[in-house]
Amino acid sequence: MTAPMALDFICPQCRSPVHAAGEGYFCGTCDRFYPVLFGIPDFRLSGDQYLALEEERAKAGRLHAYGLKHDFAALVAFYYSITDDVPPKLARTFANYVLKASGRAGHQLQLLAPPGGNALLDLGCGSGGALVAGADHFKVRTGVDIALRWLVIAQKRLKEAGVDAQLVCADAEALPFANRTFSHVLASDFIENARAPKAALCSAASVMETGGRIYISASNGRWVGPHPATGIWSAGLIPERARSSLLTRRHSIDVLRAVSFVGPASVRQMARTCDLRHLTTKPFVPDKEQLIDRPAIFRMFARIYALLAKAPIAQALLVAAGPAFQSLFVKEGTT
Repeated sequence: MTAPMALDFICPQCRSPVHAAGEGYFCGTCDRFYPVLFGIPDFRLSGDQYLALEEERAKAGRLHAYGLKHDFAALVAFYYSITDDVPPKLARTFANYVLKASGRAGHQLQLLAPPGGNALLDLGCGSGGALVAGADHFKVRTGVDIALRWLVIAQKRLKEAGVDAQLVCADAEALPFANRTFSHVLASDFIENARAPKAALCSAASVMETGGRIYISASNGRWVGPHPATGIWSAGLIPERARSSLLTRRHSIDVLRAVSFVGPASVRQMARTCDLRHLTTKPFVPDKEQLIDRPAIFRMFARIYALLAKAPIAQALLVAAGPAFQSLFVKEGTT
C-alpha cells in the first residue's frame, strides 16, 4: 500500500509557505499557527455552518476518545447519539448512508478516472469512504473536510481498512495546498453543502493540474419529487422560509438550513468561471445497497428511474429535473 503523499502545505490565509513548528504549522508571513489535532492538520480559518471552532474541536475530541475503544460502526452511531440537530429517524438514514460510503464511491471513481490516477483530492471527504475505495485506484490520496469531527471518524475507517491517506481539516474556499498538486478531485455530495459553492469550486480548480479531472455529484434543486434525505417534496423550489418551517414541523429542526440548492446548469456556469471545461453530465443512479433500508415504494420508483436513466431520450430530462446528477469537468488554463 502506498504511503500518503508528503504534502507541502501553504497558509490558506496569505498563500505563503508554512513550516512545522511544535504540534502544528506556522506561517511567518501572517504570524498564524495551525495546530495538528489527533494527528490531523487543522488549517481552518473559522468554524463550519453548524458549530463554532472550539466547540467543534471539543466534539472531535469526544469522538476520538470514544474511537480508541470502539469500532467504526459504533463510532458512527455514537456521533449521531451526541448530535442533537439530527432527529433519530434521519440519524438512522444518515448513519446507513455513511456506512455504505465506500461502495458508493467506487462507481464515482470509475467515472472520474477509469484507468486510475496519480493524486486524488476528496473534497468534503466526510467519513473517508472514497479514500478507502480509491486505495487501489490512485497512488496517493488526500481527504479534506471542514469538520474535524468527521475526519476523526474517517481516521477510524482508514485504520480499520488498512488504508493510508492524508487527512486535512480546512475551508474548501481556502485550501492549504499549492497550485497543481492534484490530478483528480472528487466532490461528491459536496457543492450544495459548501459555504460558498463558487469559491469552493474555484479553490479546488486552483490546486488541480492542467488536464486534471473533477467529479461533482449533487441533489438537483429543480427536482419536484421528495428530497433524498428529508422526504420534502420540491425542497429546492420552495421559498427558504416556507421550507424551513415545513422541515421544522416534520423533523423538529431545519436540517437543510446550510444547504445551497444547485442544478446542472448552475454548476456548469460556476465551473466555467474556474477554468473548468464540462465533459459530461448524467443522472445520478443510486446503487442497490443504498436502497436496502428504503420503503418498498421508494425502491420501486428507484428501479423505474434507473431504467429510464439508461434511455438516451429520458437522460436529458432526468439531468435537468431529476433528483440528482453527476458531472465531470477537466481543468484548462495554466492557473
